Amino acid sequence: MDNELLKHKYIEDLERNFIPFWEKAVDDTFGGVYTCYTNSGDDLFSDKKYIWSQGRFLWLGCKLLQLKERGTIQLSDKWNRITDDTYSFLRNYALMRNTHVVFAVERNGEKIKEQMDTSIFADCFYVLGCNAYANLKNKAETFEHAMLIYHTIKERISKNEFQSDPYPIPDGYLSHSIPMILINVAQELYETAKKLNLKEQFTLLSDIDTFFHDILYLQSGNRIIEMYAGDSSTLLERHINPGHTVECAWFILHSLSYIELENKEKHIQEVERIVKNALMIGWDDKNGGMFRFVDKEGGKPQGKLIETPFEELILDTWDTKLWWPHAEALYSTLLLYSLTNDQTWFEKYKKVETYVFNTFPNENKKIGEWVQIRDRTGRPINQIVALPVKDPFHIIRAYIKIIELLEGSENFATRIT
Repeated sequence: MDNELLKHKYIEDLERNFIPFWEKAVDDTFGGVYTCYTNSGDDLFSDKKYIWSQGRFLWLGCKLLQLKERGTIQLSDKWNRITDDTYSFLRNYALMRNTHVVFAVERNGEKIKEQMDTSIFADCFYVLGCNAYANLKNKAETFEHAMLIYHTIKERISKNEFQSDPYPIPDGYLSHSIPMILINVAQELYETAKKLNLKEQFTLLSDIDTFFHDILYLQSGNRIIEMYAGDSSTLLERHINPGHTVECAWFILHSLSYIELENKEKHIQEVERIVKNALMIGWDDKNGGMFRFVDKEGGKPQGKLIETPFEELILDTWDTKLWWPHAEALYSTLLLYSLTNDQTWFEKYKKVETYVFNTFPNENKKIGEWVQIRDRTGRPINQIVALPVKDPFHIIRAYIKIIELLEGSENFATRIT
């Protein structure tokens, strides 16, 4: 593998097809970014701002500026203003009096009665964005603010006093999505605490260890159980989300570079088995690409229903091809190759890469980005996934992680061993 050549591929695509799209999407009047675009990216159908996406966009802006500081990418100076304005927008309009984070606001930041305290994930992405800003600006005060919201998140989850829109967790179920998002948030906060030499780094290391083992608790054989209630006959407990699996895989692998564990090689091998299984039963052998959902035995999800909207979603959309699982698979397979030097992981990466770049990039180069939502055969479809937005996060984050991996600024192989 030619690291420099591959790194250049992602840098060029980032600079040519993604940064220009999102620069044009910035709200220069009120701050933040417009995300309610059609799947093709040619029409903005709403100027509402989902805090989930605003926090993600702030994270991206901060990370892009740090790549620019290292001389890795070309980026306009306007991104300094963009990140400042997005951070200000979030601080001014995203919080309720109880420090919970609202789900969505109007363009000018006015709160929407029906879109208030409905998703703990909005809180998590708010923290990720604010923490990234603290890391970029070396601001301990901003980090402490992010930690305040983080502690509130943990307390609400421990008391089961939270909502999880757009996919409510049924009563009696443990959801993989909760420790999965928390381990990523704790990792990001830890990096900033360590950089600023703050005492919170020790608490965050303990949290990473806790969430790591919470995820392992949901591991069964070669898969991670997405929804666990102790009844393996239900569709919710049988189904696999291949994209979640490959995304969580790199969260787990990153954790191995932070926490003290015996026999880390064993855990790497466990991750390998989980990802191999997800890519095997989650791959469409006829049309290529990863299914959105599959049964633990492969194919269309099946099992006893408890009559929830999430089950309907699984059954109605299981064979669609979405942008984000494929972006996550690009990074996870390359990370596993760098850790193991096993050529089969590079072959899996190439398989994903071939499908991705033959399927998702927007044919209209004047617009750029990806046409993110596809049917089983790869044709664009106008559906809503999670939020009614064109997501700014997964693709660019995966590109950033791949670039860092290839340039050696994140040498996880050395840190883990």
